Amino acid sequence: METDPSARTGGIEPDASNMAAAVDGLRRLQGVQGTLAGARKISESALDSFYGVARELYANGHYAEALQSFELLCLYEHDNVRNWHALGVCRQVTGDYGGAAAALTFAVDQFDDTAPGLRLALAECLILCGALAAAGNVLGEIVANDDTLNERERGKVKLLESRLTEPGRES
Repeated sequence: METDPSARTGGIEPDASNMAAAVDGLRRLQGVQGTLAGARKISESALDSFYGVARELYANGHYAEALQSFELLCLYEHDNVRNWHALGVCRQVTGDYGGAAAALTFAVDQFDDTAPGLRLALAECLILCGALAAAGNVLGEIVANDDTLNERERGKVKLLESRLTEPGRES
């Protein structure tokens, strides 16, 4: 079930969404195929190594440095869902819920074969932003494909659904 991206984010348009605009600009300059990394002749192994360093920075609590690394990875390799997912999670942990939602929405919209974990992360960010209706839409998409969820993912869906109906929360 396709959902309008603006409905998914609850109309959130943070400054961080400028990255998506930058990627769109890169696509126009390079055509649909190709990445900035490809144009600069940066190897896949170099990008994987850089991702590994960014992930270690994140794992060790160096979120600001990890955030810069994930942003660069998204610009250099905009067609890799892993980079966008990591960027969204890193923005979330730094409290930039709108920026996290923008990165995760971009990933969900650009990659048809996204795992439920990506949509769950998006729903969580939307709840943290207060965009409850949009979070409900994303959770509805996840539940519609319930046969692909594992037990942990089903538990996360139930937890997030309960947060949608907590007293004092409004859309």
